[in-house]
Amino acid sequence: MGESPNILLIEDDEDDYLLAHDLLSEVFGNQLRFEWANNWQAGLEAISSRKHDVCLIDYRLGQRSGLDIIRDAVEQGSSIPFILLTGQDDREIDLEAMEAGATDYLVKGQISAPLLDRAIRYSIEQKKVETRLANMARYDELTGLANRTLFRSHLVDCISQTKRNGKVGALLLLDLDNFKDINDSLGHPAGDLLLKEVSVRLAEGVRESDFVARLGGDEFAVIATNLNDTGGASVLARKIIEEMVDPVNIDDWDVFTSTSIGITMFPQDSADPDQLLKNADMALYHAKNNGRGKFQFYNAELNARAQKRKEMEADLRQTLEEGGFSLHFQPKVNLLDGRVVGVETLLRWPHPEQGMIPPDEFIPVAEVTGLIVPIGDWVLRAACAQHAAWRDEGLPPIPVAVNLSAVQFKSPGLMDVVVQALGDWNIEPTDLELEITESMIMDNLDLTTEMLHRLHGLGVRLAIDDFGTGHSSLAYLKRFPMDCLKIDRSFVRDIVDDPDDAAIATTIVTLAKHLRLGVVAEGVETESQLEILRRQGCEEAQGYFYSRPLPPKDFADWYRDYQRRIEVQPKTISMIRRAAAGP
Repeated sequence: MGESPNILLIEDDEDDYLLAHDLLSEVFGNQLRFEWANNWQAGLEAISSRKHDVCLIDYRLGQRSGLDIIRDAVEQGSSIPFILLTGQDDREIDLEAMEAGATDYLVKGQISAPLLDRAIRYSIEQKKVETRLANMARYDELTGLANRTLFRSHLVDCISQTKRNGKVGALLLLDLDNFKDINDSLGHPAGDLLLKEVSVRLAEGVRESDFVARLGGDEFAVIATNLNDTGGASVLARKIIEEMVDPVNIDDWDVFTSTSIGITMFPQDSADPDQLLKNADMALYHAKNNGRGKFQFYNAELNARAQKRKEMEADLRQTLEEGGFSLHFQPKVNLLDGRVVGVETLLRWPHPEQGMIPPDEFIPVAEVTGLIVPIGDWVLRAACAQHAAWRDEGLPPIPVAVNLSAVQFKSPGLMDVVVQALGDWNIEPTDLELEITESMIMDNLDLTTEMLHRLHGLGVRLAIDDFGTGHSSLAYLKRFPMDCLKIDRSFVRDIVDDPDDAAIATTIVTLAKHLRLGVVAEGVETESQLEILRRQGCEEAQGYFYSRPLPPKDFADWYRDYQRRIEVQPKTISMIRRAAAGP
């Protein structure tokens, strides 16, 4: 016989009270914990004390029904299990009891000690299961924070509260800036540990009155009320960002992360919970675009941008489906002999209504929506197809370079796309070069190293684009199977007048030679820039000095004309070689 649960009996008949006491004593002996309330009001007060494990309640309490107490108690948030006691075996009463919130129903004349014991144990366990299921429906299992369902319900209440008290509230939507990379490199268990630590830091970084929820994945939300203006939300956002600065130790690894936050105020921005979430999401998108560890308030301008982004996304999808993109090609020229040694493939979007849309406008939208992967795959296949078309026209094989986006580079299907494109158009792997930015390479070293070695194993060439603008470590750079460094145009632009840019270009050329890599200067526009690059030992260049990016047919015409010109200027080529060789 174990310890008795704390039992409350609400019964206005003393004889029935004594009978219940005797039966319970028979079950629990001197371990019995038992309280009797002999009227409706006393029973309701006892329930509100929340110290009982189960309540036995009579169906008739004078002029009131025990079901009324059950309904009132449930409405007030009581979680105690109720067992209804009645003098008649009536199926209608049974159903009515269940609908009111009772867990069991016993007929007084049929109650025995074992039956009462079973009913009490059953009701307590059933209530535990119900409570656990209710918590699962309202709370996140991993972090223990409120989930999306409870969050939305609380947001509705907070909006109503601000309307009543004249204060303002803030919804802060945040996610981790590099969570996917941590999951990919350290595994999902490590990601779960990080999410748990983030939830603890969030709880510590907000006020006691603030409400924290996990909406899914690495997305969290904070609801702050009783604010006077946006200043309070700014203070809270900065504090949350500061809480994330210190590294999280996972399996003896110090994992650094940061958070970006989008903020919308209510009721001034909106009094609709769904619209507030959209507002905060728009602000979060722009916060992430401004760099890691930033926060951004929602405003009408963001809404206009979001609408434009939505329209552009729809246009991008339609253009991709209809094959409406085009490719332009810019030549790369060898500075020693003037030969065209390759072309860089550049994506263009000739919109039927808006004209040519610049890549810096539509590429960010494609990256955010995930469209960059199918678009990038199309570019890769189309570039290979054009290489084969020029070959069939009688042009010598011209290696094509294709830029990879960060999302496409991490795509598990990239290898298959490359292999299929090479095979479909019977292209030598060395005639395909993939350009990857410096920041992409350093983003996830283990994943990057593996992917680069797999691609290089196919025989394709690999180049680091925009070199000098990122944060690569030379110690890691020598481990990567790269073939070429491309000097960013920002260093070439002022190379004639700015000694610092000239020194940077010289350093990159020297580094490339020591690592046995080729080097290409981007954005060359003048003969003066070209002469300095030659003297520094730069091997190849591309830019408007030679040609703007051209459509396929125009490039073929330019190439034939260029070849004719350099073939009839042998003295010029000789001078180029002497200049490159130095005094």
